[in-house]
Amino acid sequence: MKLAFAASFLVTLAFGQAEVWAEDRPSQTQVNFFEEKIRPVLAAKCYKCHSERARKIKGKLKLDSREAILKGGTEGTSVIVGKPDESLMIIAMRHQNEWEMPPEEKLPDAVVADFTKWIAEGAYFPSNVPVKANHNWWELVATEKLLAKDKPVRQAVDHYVGEKLKADNVKPVAAADDSTYIRRVTLDLAGRIPTAPEVQDYVQSSEPNKKTRLVDRLLASESFHRQQVAEFIWLLNNGRDDGFRGYLEKAFADNRSWDNVFKEIILAKADTEAVKGAEKFYRNRINDLDRLTNDISVNFFGVNVSCAQCHDHPEVPDWKQDHYYGMKSFFNRTFENGNHIGEREYGLVSFKTTAGVEKKARLMFLSGAAVEEPVSKEPDKKAKEEQKKKLELLKKENKPVPSPTFSRREQLIQVGLKPGEPGFFSRAIVNRLWHRFMGYGLVMPLDQMHGANPPSHPELLGWLARDFAGNDYDLRRIIRGLVLSDTYARDSRWRSGERPSPVYFAVARPRALTPTQYGSALVFAATDPDQLAPSEKPEDLAKRYADLEKKGENLAKGFDRPDDTFQVSVDEALYFSNSEQLQRDLLGEGGKLLGQVLKTEGLTKRLEVAFLNTLSREPSPEEYEKLNQYLEARKADEKGAWQQVLWALMTSSEMRFNR
Repeated sequence: MKLAFAASFLVTLAFGQAEVWAEDRPSQTQVNFFEEKIRPVLAAKCYKCHSERARKIKGKLKLDSREAILKGGTEGTSVIVGKPDESLMIIAMRHQNEWEMPPEEKLPDAVVADFTKWIAEGAYFPSNVPVKANHNWWELVATEKLLAKDKPVRQAVDHYVGEKLKADNVKPVAAADDSTYIRRVTLDLAGRIPTAPEVQDYVQSSEPNKKTRLVDRLLASESFHRQQVAEFIWLLNNGRDDGFRGYLEKAFADNRSWDNVFKEIILAKADTEAVKGAEKFYRNRINDLDRLTNDISVNFFGVNVSCAQCHDHPEVPDWKQDHYYGMKSFFNRTFENGNHIGEREYGLVSFKTTAGVEKKARLMFLSGAAVEEPVSKEPDKKAKEEQKKKLELLKKENKPVPSPTFSRREQLIQVGLKPGEPGFFSRAIVNRLWHRFMGYGLVMPLDQMHGANPPSHPELLGWLARDFAGNDYDLRRIIRGLVLSDTYARDSRWRSGERPSPVYFAVARPRALTPTQYGSALVFAATDPDQLAPSEKPEDLAKRYADLEKKGENLAKGFDRPDDTFQVSVDEALYFSNSEQLQRDLLGEGGKLLGQVLKTEGLTKRLEVAFLNTLSREPSPEEYEKLNQYLEARKADEKGAWQQVLWALMTSSEMRFNR
């Protein structure tokens, strides 16, 4: 297979025609299409190898600007504007003529169709990064004019989102109905679907503060702690346990502040039971300082600095080699000694500038703030041998390495959390949480939170970051405010006309369930509702929930973590089709939903039980009618017919997404 094309597909246009398309500005409809359908795929599938942030640009091809796309790569011309079927990009995406893009992964037909349309309309590339920005966007936010600090989070969210909607004359949809809201917020906060009694109690309640009571109940549950662990192990460790999960479980059970989680992970002391396991963050990174540097920058500060490893960023003034190697210097003295992470007293980072000059890196944060440090003298050979013996003894005795007199990692904590510094730390996690609950970040992509990439709502992000830092970096508090906002609670259906750009948050964005959410949703849906009925002992029901969620975690291993371009994979479809164990677990009778349905009297009541326990709502009149016809025609095999109905509900797109 000509996999080399994956390293250099695209885009050189004939002279003259390129000028016409370059000067023709895309319409707002096209901009929306590009931002929703094209840019996310490029970011998720291509930018790792074909962008300024790539460690090594493959095939001399970059796909992160129109200029770069038009220049093309070593494979030459690949897009013929207006002729997608003749363009090598589309041929490769279709895996035709021995071309494959991406390698070993065929994109869904719907995605290829989007790119076909894009090329047919001119391969336009609206820029969301101002070229050579003169100011960081946050410098233009008048902090003294932000809403008052004592304003509730939900009110600030709706104020700033509402301002943009009004300014651009975009009318938002109404709020989602009660059954949709309780399903959405239960999945987001507890990682499972609500039980039928929970849905019925909420929908039937006329209490004016029922939404607040629901959210507070979920936030106080053990399920919320488990859901936080499930989300943050992906954010911080790409889903791997590595012994790191145990630390997160303790941290979220204690409701530790985000700054303390950051400190404990960076320092990696593991000298008390409370912080033991935090050092595991370094396990798969300690021997790759470039990866460690970028992971810290992305996960905690929202900035992918890898592109500045080889050269200064051409469009972002604040991304220079000095920044990259300055960040790397915070970790160059870090090493592993048995089960512990240590830090030396000495060691510098050197790099070669684009001019070929050898340079010693200074400790420098992303903001450009340099950290002064005492001169460190590298010990002689004899002293190093003595140190090595001491370290071997510590390793043998499983003891931690003493901290250095001057710790570079401690300096990172101080400068990263320093009052008055640009709030990279607060903005990054606020943007991550916004994306998690709203389906689209205030800044996109999530790892491009530099000064030349402004948010859709600068004042909102500025207010939320200030509020978060000013309230002890309390994750639970800001999550509560987000999910109580009217913005979060909107319906996800846009009933007429073209759906507005996601940057307006005028309509809720359906989000594919994470593996943990989907696994738990299926397990809860398949369980006999009698086992989930309210108990006289709340602790008994909580234990039952914990057991089911554990089963959901095991089931989750069969699903992929979704990204912004999610399509149900072939592997997932085959898993459902071919796993007899899965089908028995979901469609058996003993202790299962099927058994409850079959012993329920009357078709109407049976359908209500089926829908409430799977989709958290009652069936529509049309669904009643069609399913009645289906079941009437299959009376001879009542059990088999109902198995098919329940299977259809559990594997439906409505079940697969948080709508």
